Amino acid sequence: MRAELGRVREVRIGSLRLWLAPGVDPRVAIAPDGDPDRLLTRPETRLVKLQKKVMVGRGPTPVGPLYVKRYTVHAWRVALGSIVTASPARRAFEAARRLAALGFGVPDVVAAVDDRRAGFLRRSFFVTHEVPGAATADRYWRGLAGRPRERRRFAHALGDLFRRLHAAGVYHNDLKDVNVLVREDAGRLHLVLLDLERVHVGRVPGRRRRIKNLVQLERTLGRTASAAARARLLRAYLGPEAGRQERHAWAAAVLAAAARKERRRPARGAAPRAAIGVACAVVCQDEAAQIGACLDSVDWCDEVVVVDGGSRDATVAIAHQHTSRVLHNSWPGYRAQKQVALEAATQPWVLSLDADERVTPELVSQIRTALASVPDGVDGFAIPRLVPYLGRFWYRGGWWPRPRIRLVRRTRAAWGGVDPHDRLEVRGAVRRLYAPILHYTYPDIAGHLRSVGHLTAVAAAQVAPGRRVGLARLLAEPLWRFVRAGVLRGGLREGTPGFFVSATDAFSVFLRWARVWERARRV
Repeated sequence: MRAELGRVREVRIGSLRLWLAPGVDPRVAIAPDGDPDRLLTRPETRLVKLQKKVMVGRGPTPVGPLYVKRYTVHAWRVALGSIVTASPARRAFEAARRLAALGFGVPDVVAAVDDRRAGFLRRSFFVTHEVPGAATADRYWRGLAGRPRERRRFAHALGDLFRRLHAAGVYHNDLKDVNVLVREDAGRLHLVLLDLERVHVGRVPGRRRRIKNLVQLERTLGRTASAAARARLLRAYLGPEAGRQERHAWAAAVLAAAARKERRRPARGAAPRAAIGVACAVVCQDEAAQIGACLDSVDWCDEVVVVDGGSRDATVAIAHQHTSRVLHNSWPGYRAQKQVALEAATQPWVLSLDADERVTPELVSQIRTALASVPDGVDGFAIPRLVPYLGRFWYRGGWWPRPRIRLVRRTRAAWGGVDPHDRLEVRGAVRRLYAPILHYTYPDIAGHLRSVGHLTAVAAAQVAPGRRVGLARLLAEPLWRFVRAGVLRGGLREGTPGFFVSATDAFSVFLRWARVWERARRV
């Protein structure tokens, strides 16, 4: 793909500064207020990367599927540096335009968006159209297994891409396989570059940087490529004028540099598959809008068990599209229903989810790694939950990290607690995982308030009859909850949405005790 090279339009919407490709209306393409976080936090958006500093999501929009890359500033030194340097999104935007002008493939750019407060960068976003029919270089290579002719062609194309980049004065600081997309069109290969904020366009890279780029590819795609394929890539990179002795010298230099890199920092590569089986147990009722995405996120599990409490919508039909183990059990309560799902699983380890939760790719990797060498005596893993709501990810207000035991040895665990505050209890030790489960708990404010009404009714029913509720409890505890969520846990730093979340937290406590008070007056 080629980035459109017309005149860049710059606009401001609130605290956001946007650089737009020609013809882009951010209120249509991105969100009504232009904030890409609103696109990233939609339930229909699929997050493909979720890390502390960077996240990437693919979401449907009126202009087609868009990819949003979000850069978050956490360190003060980075925030200070951002006063005098361009944001990552702005650098990617400019690099895309310069690369396109040089004839290199890049995604079609939509916008770069900065959010600054008092000159300090808080967030930046790089928004592009999807590259249709493309796969990352590593996946494309694996798909060519048993097709030596196509692999030879692809190795030559990669080497030629590296040669042209360096000859044009382009240096990419992280030119590994996952940062190159491959698309076939009418029998031709098109290579598209990603991670454009790492691109520098200027003078021709020196030998050290050229070797570094080749090493990056050697340590990723090279792991699955034959020696002949790597030699073909290097031949294409050096060009026909390079003699055999020069090619051998370059090959030796690349292999030696890769070996030094391996000794200093072993490559992560693909996470090992867990040596023991994992089942996912999901409970649901009338969750047609959520259950599909939930089950998509656990398709890596060895077994998926869904226990439905009596849905009247398409929940059961959607679940059957993902697993044959869809059971019906009339709703007995949260804790009891989850126990039914736990006991229905047959694998040694069970991951318990609600239908409005999803497993992130990073969590899949951590689970596989943890279970590949789990010590005896460890019977459970606690996992944090991250809530996307009101156009942001809630790291404040007491909603993060709040780890909960969710992955357990099946024979060493049981559901306990009191509805609606159920919890998994294990006999042995519990370890922490740090990648989150995404919890799409509230679709909107109305949904949040409906949930508060339902959960407070359940919680009030668990209070022993005869409990006295005075004015002090009705006033003091909600006030404390507002101060704790809004001030001590930083909810009010999120502006109006933070005020609403803090006030709703206080109101939920008030409503629970008000229900208890009301019940006592009826007696």
